[in-house]
Amino acid sequence: MSTSKSNFSFISALKAGAIAGFIGAGINNVWSLIANLLGATIPPGFAMAITIASIFPLLVGAILFFVLVRFIPKGNLVWLIASVGFLLVSFYPVFFTLQLPDGTITDSTFPILVGPMHACSGFLAIWGIPRWSR
Repeated sequence: MSTSKSNFSFISALKAGAIAGFIGAGINNVWSLIANLLGATIPPGFAMAITIASIFPLLVGAILFFVLVRFIPKGNLVWLIASVGFLLVSFYPVFFTLQLPDGTITDSTFPILVGPMHACSGFLAIWGIPRWSR
């Protein structure tokens, strides 16, 4: 997970975030189709929400990764701890969301639908951004 500062740039970090985000969006959209086949209820407009929610946070994460690695000693370690912590915190709404912002009431299949999506995007942030930033 070591990132050499000499060939590490803001653009390379942003590209890594984009790669991780687009891979995550693809995987998460495929998972929503699989979860639907398994009986999960898919809210209206969920595909667009999945896509945006998979790409945008990983782009922001890539910017944070750049700042940490570039300007903080042991920035990779700080990134690892912060991103694992954020991943764990992101599971709170997976299990405790009763209503979506558009007013849709969630059912018992909601954690089955979005839990793996959070894990996928979190893994891509923790592992993918440092890897593809080189």
